[in-house]
Amino acid sequence: MSGLRPFALYFAWLISLIALLVSLYYGEILDVEPCRLCWYQRIAMYPLVLFLGIAAFKNDRRIALYCLPLIFLGALIAIYQSLTQLIPSLHISALCGQSSYCMVASPFPFLSALAFVLIAFFTLFSFSENPPKG
Repeated sequence: MSGLRPFALYFAWLISLIALLVSLYYGEILDVEPCRLCWYQRIAMYPLVLFLGIAAFKNDRRIALYCLPLIFLGALIAIYQSLTQLIPSLHISALCGQSSYCMVASPFPFLSALAFVLIAFFTLFSFSENPPKG
């Protein structure tokens, strides 16, 4: 597993890039309007593509350290949204309309939560042996 450590930030960047491209495809090409919670997740995810890309290509884990608050905030929102599908009593209609695309048995909240968790894992995994100096 330690052989993957040098590529951990690349994996985190790749996951964030795929999430960005998929959300843009559904939003702009298929014209699926995201709910408010989906927008908040996008706000957390989109900067990660830039920051994790710079961190990976410059091999600068200090930059990745600044991504952690965005990662955890996005993960919390995605996990909450996933829970609202599993436990409807948690649903707050002001945040995500019951008729919106993401609330009608859609896998997007779960996939978003998985993406944020994997990004967190790979980002933290990149720090696991030699912490960044600086």
